[in-house]
Amino acid sequence: MNETEEPIIDNFLNEICFLFPEVKRKMDSHDVFMTTSKIEEFANATTQAFSSGNIALAQSYLDYINEKLPNAHPKEFEFIDVYYVEHLFWQASQKTKEMGWPLVPTKLQSLYVAFHGKPAV
Repeated sequence: MNETEEPIIDNFLNEICFLFPEVKRKMDSHDVFMTTSKIEEFANATTQAFSSGNIALAQSYLDYINEKLPNAHPKEFEFIDVYYVEHLFWQASQKTKEMGWPLVPTKLQSLYVAFHGKPAV
């Protein structure tokens, strides 16, 4: 990541922590330079919310990412695509995937399928 992109990603991650303070501790458990791991933690939090039955929380995470996508800086788009969407439902049970997949916004589903070659279910 070049110097001009670093503040963009830092701001993006800080915004997530501000809007969703419950994920800050998990994101902060990674070294400050492990920005990709931090966004993967946000994807994990989304999957875990589905898994625990907290659909409203999972939906709020997905809605935030979906709303961010259309105007995202190219580096933010990369983080959403490669480190958030591709990581969704990682190690999730079939039940969690079946419950959560229909709630994933269409644009995010398209990114997921483009990488994985198939829907989560």
